[in-house]
Order: sequence, then C-alpha cells, then structure tokens
Amino acid sequence: MYKLIILFGQPENSLEFITGWQAFLHMAEQMPGLRRESVSLIEDVIYDGGKPRPFKIHEFYFDDRAALDAALASDAGQQAGEWLHQFTDGNFTLLTAPHQEATAKEFKPKVTKKKGRARSA
Repeated sequence: MYKLIILFGQPENSLEFITGWQAFLHMAEQMPGLRRESVSLIEDVIYDGGKPRPFKIHEFYFDDRAALDAALASDAGQQAGEWLHQFTDGNFTLLTAPHQEATAKEFKPKVTKKKGRARSA
C-alpha cells in the first residue's frame, strides 16, 4: 500500500477549519483508487524540536504509488488539492510514503521455556 499523509497545522479558527475540512473530505473521498483513510487528532506532542505543533493527521491509502499519482491527477484530486490550500491558507504538510504494517504476532519474539535440570537435594 501507499499513502498520502496530510499534517494539518493548528487552525486560527476551529469552526472554519471544521467546515472547510468537511468540504475537503467530500472532494477527497471521490478520488479514484482510494482504499481507506484514517484521521488522528493530535492529543499530545512529546517532542517537536521547536517546530509548530501539528493539529491533525489525515491519511489516504492506495494500492501503490501509481494509484496515488492517478488519484492526485484526477479531477477529484485536483479539486481537493485546490480546496486544501484555500481552507488552510497553506498551513499543512503533504507527504507520501509506502505503508507497511506488522502485528505483534509478527514482531514479538517467541518465548520458549527451557527445560531445567532436575535439582537434587
């Protein structure tokens, strides 16, 4: 999978942001090849190195980079991108990344019990 990640900066007006974001969602969700999406509201920033505090993360998932590129080039992708700039005044970061996932079953080492020697008294 491949994903498009949007890191939203702290909006000046939360109500205007919510209204603009909902319109953005309506456009972005029309992009061809979109498989799923996830949204996270930032609760705490543990470390930021002095950078501005992010407000929200929105991720759009596609089968591969070609599907993501086609979605961005589509009418829906172009409209969503234009609106993204307008309603945020450019207060966002846009990233792409290959997506990989692992479950605990896949990354936790198996613990095997060693048979101990019998103790003598």
